[in-house]
Amino acid sequence: MGRLGNILFQLAALLSCAKRLNVTVCIPANELNSSYFRLLRTSNIKVTNLKTFHEGMYAKYDSNIEHLNTSMNWTLSGYFQSWKYFYKDEDLIRRSFEFSPNIQEPAAQFVESFRLKNITIIGVHVRRGDMTTDNLQKLGYATAPPSYLNKSMNYFREKYSNIHFIIASDNISWCEENIKRDNDTEFSKFNDPWVDMAIMSACDHVIITSGTFGWWGAWLAGGDVVYFKGYPRPGSVIDKGMSREDYYPSQWIGME
Repeated sequence: MGRLGNILFQLAALLSCAKRLNVTVCIPANELNSSYFRLLRTSNIKVTNLKTFHEGMYAKYDSNIEHLNTSMNWTLSGYFQSWKYFYKDEDLIRRSFEFSPNIQEPAAQFVESFRLKNITIIGVHVRRGDMTTDNLQKLGYATAPPSYLNKSMNYFREKYSNIHFIIASDNISWCEENIKRDNDTEFSKFNDPWVDMAIMSACDHVIITSGTFGWWGAWLAGGDVVYFKGYPRPGSVIDKGMSREDYYPSQWIGME
């Protein structure tokens, strides 16, 4: 498994596949710290005679997953970065991804501290970090410019009369220097990706830039979502390995 956003895609595909095939899920204890979740649990059971299902492309739905032979034990290998792997089981995924109280409670308290009467809370996730490195940029990873963030925030300012933005990022100092803000903006100071994810999920609507972390914060929130159309960079290696229709839900709004 990989980082948080990648892990959630893998888990969502696994849980939905197991439900559809009516088989038992076994999540190895060394792959996930289940203490982050209220309900999700790992197992130390050793499973033998495993066959491996390898997805075709990392962000394109592979329908072959629907036809696994249930007389065998299977392990899923890949990224499974498509909403199509679990869209029929959204309730199951949302229940499974409820965060434990030590994560959810500080996040909820932080969000609710801004939720005055008739206030709409907009979460903004800004991914910088490793995506600014030359190696990842060459592959097609792209970071959103300030113009996109200001445009998407203005979109919500025009759509809703009373709003407050909560910005979470792996580089808050960059956000403070580059995002135009009025008195309607606050920055997450938790410096904890799990709490930041819980903050995003507690917002009414979400703006995202790049990467799977923001994707999941937006999906869990369940409201309006604006995403950066420049990720991945069109024509890049990453772009050629995905289907945008499979990665971004059709109701989400792309902007540049």
